[in-house]
Amino acid sequence: MYIHLRHNGEVKRLPKAVQNYMKHRFILLPEYLGLLRCFEYNDEVNGKRIRHFKIFDPVKARDMHVLIKSRADLEQHPQMLLFEGYIDYQGNAYAADRRQPIRRTKTR
Repeated sequence: MYIHLRHNGEVKRLPKAVQNYMKHRFILLPEYLGLLRCFEYNDEVNGKRIRHFKIFDPVKARDMHVLIKSRADLEQHPQMLLFEGYIDYQGNAYAADRRQPIRRTKTR
């Protein structure tokens, strides 16, 4: 099964396969996953066609005064990238955590 997206390059909600994978892999709440957005595009890995995705939080971007309207915008602001991965030709999703580590502040 090859997944084709008609609106290539547009911000969209996470596909169900990605939401299900991330809910179990990263123990994320469905409410949080529902807020996240992604860009999807066709790609190839080891000679196999895949659907690559990059995930960000539009609320965090807005709060930091960063406008993310395209994949290029997201690439210009790598601190906004939370996860990235792909959906294979069988419809299975895989994702890697790209969130920035939380910095601890010293307490007195």
